[in-house]
Amino acid sequence: MRARIGIRELRDTLTATIRRVRSGETLEVTHDGVPVAVLAPVRSDRIQQLVAGGDVTAPTPLEQPLRRFPVTGEVTASGAIEEDRAER
Repeated sequence: MRARIGIRELRDTLTATIRRVRSGETLEVTHDGVPVAVLAPVRSDRIQQLVAGGDVTAPTPLEQPLRRFPVTGEVTASGAIEEDRAER
C-alpha cells in the first residue's frame, strides 16, 4: 500500500516530499480524504517502467552458472541449421 499525503501537508512539506519521491517512494495525494493524484518517481529505464507497471517481473540471479558444452564435431551451428532445413 502506498503512503497517503493530504494536499495541505504536500504544500507545507513540498521539498521534503519531492525528496521522498526522488528516493523511490510513491505517494497518493488526497483532497478531503479522497485520492486525487499519485506522485511517483520518473523511471528513465524501460525495464524499470515495465516492472513498475506489472508487465514483467524483475530478473533474479541464477542459482547456478550456465553450463558450456564443448564443441564435439566439425559442423557449425549454421551448417547444422542448413542441413536441417534441407531435409524438409
